[in-house]
Amino acid sequence: MSLAALLPLLAVGCIVAPGDETAPQDDEVVEDDADALTVTAPVSAYFDAATTGGYVDGYRVIGSTTPPSWSWGKTELLEGRQKYRTEGYNLRVQKLRNGDTFQSSEYPLRTYNGALNQQLVDGFNLAYNNACATGTGACPDKGPTRPEARYVLLHHGPKTAALNCSTTRAPVLLVHGAMQNGNVWIRPNGDNGSGQTYPGTTQKDGFVKALEDANICTYAVTFGNFHGDNFNHAINLANAIARVKALTGRSKVNVVAWSKGVLPVDLYLANVSSWTDWGTKYFEQIAAEQAKQVPAFRQDVRTYVALSGPHLGIDLNFRHPYNPLLIYSTAENAPLGQGPVTWSFMSAVQCVTWGYSDSPDDLPMGNPYAYSVCENRGGMWPDFWTRIYTSNITGLDTTGKPVYAKSLKVLNTEQGVTASSFSFDKYNLAMWGSVDESGKYVSPYLGQLQAAYDLRSYYPIPNRQDDPVSYDWSTLDTDETKWRDWMSIKLGYNPVPPYVLGGYVDDDAGHIACRQHAYTPGSSPCTAKHAYYHAATAKSYLWGYGTYDLMGGIGIQATTEMGGNFINRLKSRGLSPNVDYLYVLHGTSSGQPGSIFEIDGMATPSSDPHGDGVLFDVSIAARDQLTQGWTSTQKTSKSKQEGLPYGHLEMGVTPAVFTKMIAQFNALP
Repeated sequence: MSLAALLPLLAVGCIVAPGDETAPQDDEVVEDDADALTVTAPVSAYFDAATTGGYVDGYRVIGSTTPPSWSWGKTELLEGRQKYRTEGYNLRVQKLRNGDTFQSSEYPLRTYNGALNQQLVDGFNLAYNNACATGTGACPDKGPTRPEARYVLLHHGPKTAALNCSTTRAPVLLVHGAMQNGNVWIRPNGDNGSGQTYPGTTQKDGFVKALEDANICTYAVTFGNFHGDNFNHAINLANAIARVKALTGRSKVNVVAWSKGVLPVDLYLANVSSWTDWGTKYFEQIAAEQAKQVPAFRQDVRTYVALSGPHLGIDLNFRHPYNPLLIYSTAENAPLGQGPVTWSFMSAVQCVTWGYSDSPDDLPMGNPYAYSVCENRGGMWPDFWTRIYTSNITGLDTTGKPVYAKSLKVLNTEQGVTASSFSFDKYNLAMWGSVDESGKYVSPYLGQLQAAYDLRSYYPIPNRQDDPVSYDWSTLDTDETKWRDWMSIKLGYNPVPPYVLGGYVDDDAGHIACRQHAYTPGSSPCTAKHAYYHAATAKSYLWGYGTYDLMGGIGIQATTEMGGNFINRLKSRGLSPNVDYLYVLHGTSSGQPGSIFEIDGMATPSSDPHGDGVLFDVSIAARDQLTQGWTSTQKTSKSKQEGLPYGHLEMGVTPAVFTKMIAQFNALP
C-alpha cells in the first residue's frame, strides 16, 4: 500500500469523537457473561501410547547420520521405551529445516544456521522417513519437525565418534537449554559450511572442541521441543547417559547442563520417581504420573555442572511487558519470537506496526516486528481496540481443570481475523496453552510452564519514580523505552483537528501496575484511555474517553498450578548425595551491552545486578538448595559454587568458562 493511499485511511480512522460505534452512557461497563466450559479429559489422555512391547524402562537406537566434516562426527537417534507425556507444538517451537530458518539481509540466520538446523531434522527423520524433511511444505503433526517426546538426538563430537579420545576418563554429556539445541556446543555462532561464523562474531568453536582437545570424549543431546516437558527430558537424559556409558565403557558420566537444561538433570538426580507428596489437583496428578516414569538415579553421574540454571524458577516474562509484546509481533522462525507470552490477549494497539507492513520488504514502511499474530493489526484507531487472543483459558475450576468460554478460533474471528487465516498453531502462544477445538488442553511450553515461579518476594518490582534523576530507569529499561514509550506515542497520536491527545496509558506514577498485571488474574489495573470507542472491548466510557484493558491473563498462581507446582516440589528437595561432585557455576554480570533482559534485581540502575541478565541469583546460585539432605561434610567435600563475570547468554559459549569446567573434571580422581 502506498503512503498516499494510507493517509486517507488514517484520517478516516482517527477521530476524536466516538466513531460509528454507539457510545454508551457514562460509567456503563461492558462485560462478557459467556458460560464457562471445563476440560474433562482424564490424566491418561495426556500420555503417548506405548510402543510395541509396552512401556519399558529402556531405550533403543533407531539409527544414525553422519553430518558434514565441519560439524558433529555422528548423530544417533534414541527412542525411549518409557511412558511420556505428549508434547505440544506450535509454529515457534517446531524444528526448523534449512529452508524454514529465518533469513533477511539484516539477519542471515539461514546462511549460518540453516544447515545445522537441517541436521537435526534429518536426525529425527530416522524415525519417520518422511519426504517433508527436506521439502518446504508442512510436515505431519508427528514427524521430523515435531518429533514425539520419546525421541532424543545424541551427538558425538568429531573425535569422539571415532573414539579418538580417552576411554579411561569419564566422558561428558552436554545438555542445552530453552531456545537452543545441541549445536550450541559445537558451533555457537553458526557455520556457513566454509568455516565462517555469523557476522559480528569471531569465535568458531564451542565447548566440544575444548573438551576433545583435553582428550575427553564428548556427547550432547538435542530434545525434540526446546521448551519441552522437563519430566520427558529427564527420561531422555537418563537414556542418553546409559547410551554414553555403553559407548565408552565407563560407569559414570560428567553432565553439564545450561539454563533450562538443569531442570531435567535435577529431577533425575533427585530421584523424582520416589516423590509421593503430590497433591490432588488436576495438573499435580498429571505430574505425579510423570514422575513415576523417570528412571531412579543409577549413581552414574560423576560431576554435575549446573550452569546458570533456574533451579528456583523464573518469572522473567511476567515482569516485563516488552517481552510478550516482542513475541507477539515477531516472525515464528525468528529466535526472539520463540518464547511463551504471559497474557491471554492483548489489545491490537500494542502491535509494533502502523498498519499494513508485514515484513521488512513491505513498502512504504517495511517493519521487521509485524509478522505473526500482529499482522495488519493495531495500525489505525478503528482497529486499536480489537483483541489478539493467544489463549482461551480463563482460569481453573475447583479441581484444577482449565476453564474456558469459547474456542481460540471463535475469540479471534470475533475480533476480525478471518476463519480461513486462523491457525491454532499460530495463535496458541500463552505459556499455559489453550484448549483446542476438540476440547483437549495443549501447551507447546510445558517445560517453561513448570519453571514458572513468583520471585517478587526476593526481588520486588521496582518503583520507576522513586529514585534520583541520576538513577533514571528509562535509559536502560526495555519496558520504558520499548513498551511504554511506544504505547504513549501511538495512543497520543491524533492527525485530525482538533489535535488533542488521542489517549494515554492509565497507569500509576511508579509504572508498577502494568508490570504487576501478569501476576494477577481478572480485570487488569493496567488500562488505557482513548477517544475512540469500541463497543466490544471497552470497559467503560466517561468524559469522552473509553477505558480498555491492554492485556489479560490468568496470573502466575494459576500458571504455577498448571505446571504441577513443579518448582514448589523441586525447591524442597536436594540431589542424591551419591552424585560424586556438584559444581554450581553461574554468571554475575548483566552481560554484553544490549543482551540484558532481567534488570529488576538491581536496587538501582547503577547497582550491581542480582543475576546474570536473565535469571536471578536466588535461582542460579543454588548450591544450598541442591545439597539439602547432605551432611555438612558431604556439602563441603563434594560441592562447590562459583560466580563468573559473564551474562547468561555467555556462560555456555565462553572459553574462560570452558577452562573452569575442564579444570573441575581434572580435579577429581
